[in-house]
Amino acid sequence: MKLLGVARARVTAVPVLAVFIAVFAWGIGPLLFLAPSISINSILFYRVLFWPPLLYLIARRGGRQINKKLFRSVVVPGALFGVSTIFGFTAIIETSVANATIIGNVSTAMVLFAAPKYLNETISRWQVLLAFTSFAGVIAIVLGAGNTGGSSLFGDFLALVNALTWTFYFISSKRRRIDGVDTWQFLFGVSVIQVLVVVPYALVTSNDILQITWRDLGFLIAMTLFSGTIGHSFMLWAQKYVDASVSSLILLLGPVISSIGAWLVYGQNISPMQVIGGVVVLASLAGVVRLSGVVKVSKEVLSTADPLLNSNP
Repeated sequence: MKLLGVARARVTAVPVLAVFIAVFAWGIGPLLFLAPSISINSILFYRVLFWPPLLYLIARRGGRQINKKLFRSVVVPGALFGVSTIFGFTAIIETSVANATIIGNVSTAMVLFAAPKYLNETISRWQVLLAFTSFAGVIAIVLGAGNTGGSSLFGDFLALVNALTWTFYFISSKRRRIDGVDTWQFLFGVSVIQVLVVVPYALVTSNDILQITWRDLGFLIAMTLFSGTIGHSFMLWAQKYVDASVSSLILLLGPVISSIGAWLVYGQNISPMQVIGGVVVLASLAGVVRLSGVVKVSKEVLSTADPLLNSNP
């Protein structure tokens, strides 16, 4: 691992903004997740099943090719994403939400230390320090919310496997973007593989799939649009331009957004510890972005790299 006194990774202003938009979309995901009346595994079933048709329409609208070569290139990241989804949802059932959240965010450190080896990225001592500081802030946010009971070693293990598989998915998706794979092609292929992995599990473990209401359907569609489509498309597009070691740290902003959203939407109280944790996370992430050195993107890149329309280059 290469360590420098000050990070000199060149990132661009627009892709960094895209990362923040993705994290915001993922941050409001838990708010939507709490709304449906059906069980977690039933939510998982519909959430995964709704995604491929939408992505197919978007991909085909741009004239992109959907062929065997595409699916061969996404088998590994798609399987990793599917397994991560299963373990992440199951961990919420088997252990406390606090443990699932904290252990799940360990993936940030995993990406940070794996990036030099697998992506040839350079990280600095400051990035490492700010990563640990941000993670400490996340712990404060989660523990400050209370309701930390109900933990189990088995559930904690599932959360750890979720973090590990997400790390490898994140790195593999970054490599595909570096290789020039189109955002929408990649997401559609991954979503199909995810269905093959997740749907059989959800069918076996759910007993209320057919009890879905119109209200539930509305929230599930919102999950598909925001957490799924907007979150993943903006993040995947930005990965070609932003180091994984930087974008993974920005993911720690998610719990801050979720806490504020829970306060605004559900009236949940925010404790002083959560406020302190949020300030620590925000200050640390500001340092990460500042040390990364923001540069402007050329007009040529901006004119051909719209995260929502034309994802290549």
